[in-house]
Amino acid sequence: MEDEIIFDPENSQEGLPSVPAPQDPLNPGPVSTDLLVDGDIQPASLEHVRELALVLFDHTRPLHALGEDSRHLVDLAALLKETSIGGTRKKALRSIRELVQEHVAEEISLDRQNLLGAVIAYYQGIIKRSDFERLDLSPQQQREALTIVALLRIATGLNDSGSEQTVIKQVELGRREMWIVVEGREVVNDAAAAEHQARLWAKIGYPEVKVLEPAEAASRFLPFPPPVESMGIEPGDPLAEAGRKVMRFQFAQVLRWEEGTRLGEDAEALHDMRVATRRLRAAFEVFEDAFENRALKPYLNGLRATGRALGAVRDLDVLMEKANIYLGTLPEKHRSGLNPLLQAWELQRDAARDQMLAFLDSQDYHIFKRKFNIFVQTPGAGARSLPKDQPTPYLVSQLAPILIYSRLAVVRSYDPYLVDAPIERLHALRIEFKKLRYTVEYFREVLGAESTSVINDLKGIQDHLGDLNDADVATQLLRQFVDSWEAQQLSLPISERQNPAVIMNYLAYRYAERHRLVATFSEAWAYINRPEFRKNLARSISVL
Repeated sequence: MEDEIIFDPENSQEGLPSVPAPQDPLNPGPVSTDLLVDGDIQPASLEHVRELALVLFDHTRPLHALGEDSRHLVDLAALLKETSIGGTRKKALRSIRELVQEHVAEEISLDRQNLLGAVIAYYQGIIKRSDFERLDLSPQQQREALTIVALLRIATGLNDSGSEQTVIKQVELGRREMWIVVEGREVVNDAAAAEHQARLWAKIGYPEVKVLEPAEAASRFLPFPPPVESMGIEPGDPLAEAGRKVMRFQFAQVLRWEEGTRLGEDAEALHDMRVATRRLRAAFEVFEDAFENRALKPYLNGLRATGRALGAVRDLDVLMEKANIYLGTLPEKHRSGLNPLLQAWELQRDAARDQMLAFLDSQDYHIFKRKFNIFVQTPGAGARSLPKDQPTPYLVSQLAPILIYSRLAVVRSYDPYLVDAPIERLHALRIEFKKLRYTVEYFREVLGAESTSVINDLKGIQDHLGDLNDADVATQLLRQFVDSWEAQQLSLPISERQNPAVIMNYLAYRYAERHRLVATFSEAWAYINRPEFRKNLARSISVL
């Protein structure tokens, strides 16, 4: 993106000095210059702009991906950028270096001092983009310097009035636009100035900046829905709006557990966020016929990506949790034998968690949340239109029975194929049971009291098949680990090779668990297939 910038600070910002081009900015020659702060710039204004620049830096991290050392440069540059620099361009460059050394020599390295000097010089229009290479700035440093200058210019624009009253209330990042919501006594003037000063930001390749007042922002950005006790579905709701209520409820749960998932201190937060994501994704399938074709697809892609990011970490959490339970059953002297496996899984989990956090910080995830938030809070959005000349079922009371029994029909269709079913078929049945359970749960508020028993029965067989899936995945991963680890062991001196007995015993333990769950599945299936279950389901639906 940097190579696409065509930007001349001397011609784009009023009040910058017009000075001749330097022959060699690296060796401007000896000079003695008094370093004076412009008398029109008050310390309070410098501090206010500094705070604005840091707020912008923090909110735009998903775009620029700069670290704390860059944030420190923003902090320093904001306080030094308005220092008056006199003389020719050569002398000005030398003066800037002296300024930097005088104020921050003990805080940052020489390399960072050079970068800070370049930021100040570029901000004041003393150098151009073409001078960066002669200042020994790498392409990465050049982009960093441009980004810092761009943020400083936006922040300066937000205090163009000099009132120190304009503050940032919200920053929203889009793929093509970035919105800064501000308020204050001089907000109209400062907002216009900030948008004007944001041209460099856009030329670097970042989204175009729009500065909005709160009233204008309110029409663009809805607050995220808070968690609530119930979905609020009524028998007379159109199916599309009932689906929207379900989606809004589950979306609020996803957001509720996001902070805990990021912190990583409680594995249950990640578990709950992933479950909410799965329930939300299932709702798309249950209610899709109530919406226009492709109305849900843009949000489904974001939801799938979220589920993959969370699932990679959660799956390893489950693997390690069950391995540690097994470890507790072993004599103390044998427990270290499982260390190679646990250490390998821990490394994989750390890598998966890094990828998950990168996704949660990404612009794609941010855009998904904002767009989906508008969808779930906009009645009628994407809903399929009804024909005007013929009766068409569209209410919850009319369609919920069909949706539930359709799911049950799919589950019962497996019956003739379960006597000798391979594990893959049982995995597919597990997914269908999950869809049936979620569908009943979505309409639970309008169903009869028997729905509680129905849901509990479905949860029981779903847990059985879920444990079977976990055991099957564990055996596959353990076999892969054993093969890889064995190859590594053979490359070591004989005296350093470890005994694989404990790991092999654990593999046998998971195989035995898988066999037990397969062998007892017929009992679980017979229980869920009993007439009482169907009667309870029918009674719960009959109230509609």
